[in-house]
Amino acid sequence: MAGCFSVLLRYEIIGTGYLPRGAVALLLALVAGNAALRGIRWLRIRPLSSPELLLVFLLLLIVGAIAGQEYAQHFYLKMIGVVYYATPDIAPPELYLDDLNPLLVPDTDPAGPVARWAHEGLPPGRSMPWRAWVTPLLVWTPFLLAVYWMVLCFAAVIAHRWEQEEKLLYPLVEVPIEAVAAEPTALSRVLRSPLTWLAFALPCLHYTLQGLHGYWPALPFLDLDQRLRTRFAGPWAAFNGILLFVRMDMVGIAYLLAAEVSFSLWFFFLLRRMQQFVRIAFGVTTAHHQFFQLQTIGGYLLLAGALLYSARHHLRRAAAVATGTLQTAPDAGDADEPYRLAAFGFVGALLFVVWWCGYFGMDTVWAVAQWVFFPLAGMVVARVVCEAGIFIYSAPFGGYTAGFNEALFRLFGTERIGPLNLTLMTMTSWCQIRSTATQNMAAVAQGYRLGSHAGLHRLHVMLLAMAAIALAIIACHITVPWVIYHWGTPKLADWPSRAGLNAARGIARLIEQPWAMEPTDWFALGLGAATTWALFVLRRRFVWWPLHPLGFVTWIGWPIERYWLSIFIGWLAKVTVVRLFGFPGFRRLRPAALGLILGMNVIFTIWLLLHFVWPGPAIMID
Repeated sequence: MAGCFSVLLRYEIIGTGYLPRGAVALLLALVAGNAALRGIRWLRIRPLSSPELLLVFLLLLIVGAIAGQEYAQHFYLKMIGVVYYATPDIAPPELYLDDLNPLLVPDTDPAGPVARWAHEGLPPGRSMPWRAWVTPLLVWTPFLLAVYWMVLCFAAVIAHRWEQEEKLLYPLVEVPIEAVAAEPTALSRVLRSPLTWLAFALPCLHYTLQGLHGYWPALPFLDLDQRLRTRFAGPWAAFNGILLFVRMDMVGIAYLLAAEVSFSLWFFFLLRRMQQFVRIAFGVTTAHHQFFQLQTIGGYLLLAGALLYSARHHLRRAAAVATGTLQTAPDAGDADEPYRLAAFGFVGALLFVVWWCGYFGMDTVWAVAQWVFFPLAGMVVARVVCEAGIFIYSAPFGGYTAGFNEALFRLFGTERIGPLNLTLMTMTSWCQIRSTATQNMAAVAQGYRLGSHAGLHRLHVMLLAMAAIALAIIACHITVPWVIYHWGTPKLADWPSRAGLNAARGIARLIEQPWAMEPTDWFALGLGAATTWALFVLRRRFVWWPLHPLGFVTWIGWPIERYWLSIFIGWLAKVTVVRLFGFPGFRRLRPAALGLILGMNVIFTIWLLLHFVWPGPAIMID
C-alpha cells in the first residue's frame, strides 16, 4: 500500500528496478534488528538466519514492481482512462470503445459518474463506486495471475541452466547476499568495514541536503542531474541534450560488473549517438528513434533465438523429465528442479491466457503471437539483468501504449492486425510485467538465484512467490482505485495523472495512423540481428574482444540515457584500480561500491517515508 500511495501521489517509486530500494532498506533494517537481538539476549528471540533474510528479500524483489511501480500506476488508471477520454476530440468511441467487451472496464460511458469522478474527484457526500469495479476486477484477476504464473514457470525451466551450467554472475544479487553473509551470528564482513560506511554516508549526506532543499529552497545542494546544455547544429546535433546524471548506486553497481560488460554499456550508448551523427551528415534527419529501435528488435530476436539454441539440450532434458520419459538420478545437479510443474504450468498458463484473450474478442493468431513473443522478450530482459547487472533497464519497445507489442505491431503492420486486436493487445499489456523498467521475469530469475544460494527448494520459492504476487495484486485492487477517486486523477503525480490520456491517445494513434514496415525498416532489423550475431562470434572466437552483445541491446531507452555516465564512472574507477593495484586492490574497494548502493537505497526509502507525514517534492525521479 505504501508503494501505491508513493508512486501515485509523488512518483517516488519504492519498487524501482531490479534491486528495489525499499526491499534493500528493509533488509538492512532486519539485519540491524538481528544485531539488537544479539545484544539483548534476555529477550530470547532468535535472530533471523541468512536464508530467512534472503527469502524475505527475494519475495519483495519479485513483487516490488506490482505495487511499487509498473502495475499499480498503469493498470487501473488506463482501464478507466480509455473510457473517460473516448471523446470525439481525443479518441472517438467508434475507434475502440463501442466494440470493447463491457466486462473489461468499470463503465462504458465517458460522461458517466464512474469515469468522471475518477478524473474530477468525488462530489461532496458521494462514496466511491466500488460496485462498478467489482466485475472488471473479477474478470481481469485470473488473467493477471495466469500471466505471472507463466513467468514463474518459464523462469523455473531455465534457472538451472543459467545458474549452474552457464554460471551467470547475477551481479545485483551480490548486494543482499553479502549484506547477510554472517547472519544470524554476526554482521557480515562488508557491514563491518569502515569503507562501507564512509561510502554509505556520501549518498545519505547528499540526498539529505537535497531533501531539505525541497522544504527550504535557500539551502544549497549539488544537483547531480545535469544535461549537456551546449546546443550543436548540423550532424553534431546528435549529441544535443545528453543527460549527465550521476546516480551513486549505479556507480557502485558498475564497479562490481565485469569490465567488458560495463564498457559495452556506455560504449554502445555513445555509438548510437555516432550513428545518428552519420545519418544526419548523409542528409537523414528523421525517424532516428525508429531506426535504432528496429536494430534493437533485430538484436532481440537474434539473442532470443541464440539463448534458446544454446539451451536446447537443457530444454530437451527438462521436457523429458516433465513428461516422465527420463528419470533424473538422485545425485544429478538438477534432481530437485520442479520441471514437471514448471513445464506443464507454463503450457497451462499460456493456453489459459490465449483462451481468455480469445473469449474477450482477440483473434487467436494474435493472442498466440503476443504470448509466445512475451516470454522470449522477457528472457532477453532477464539475461540483460542477470549477466549485465542493469539496475533499471528499458526494453526498446515503445512508450506509453504498446510495450513489447510494438515489435509485433511494426513487424506485421497495424492494419493487418485490426482495431479490436490492437486495443485488446494493448490492454492485456497493462499488467506491465513486460514493462519499461521492471519486466518481472528478470526479478523472478534473480529471486530464484537467491533461493538457490539460500538452499531453498525451487518449488517452495515458486509457490511462495505466487502467493505473494496474489496478495500484492489484491492489495492494489483495494488501494489504487481508492486513491484515484479520493484524490482525483489531476491531483496525482505528473506521470500517473497523464496515464489514462496517454493510453487513449496511444490506441487512437495505432488505429488512425497505421504502421507498416518500409525497406529501410527491414534493413535496420537485419542490421541489428547481424550486429548481434557478429558480436557473439567475435566474443567466442577472441578472448580479448572487449564488446559484449548485451551492450548493443541496451543502447536505447530512458534508463541508459540517465545511467550511462554513472556506468562510465564506475567502469573507469574499476579499470583504474585494477591497472594500478591489481585485483587485490579491486577487492579491497568492493565495500565502498556496496556502501554507495546501500546508502542510496536507505536514504531514498527514508525520504519516501518522511514524505508521507511531511509532504515535499520527490528527491529523485526514475
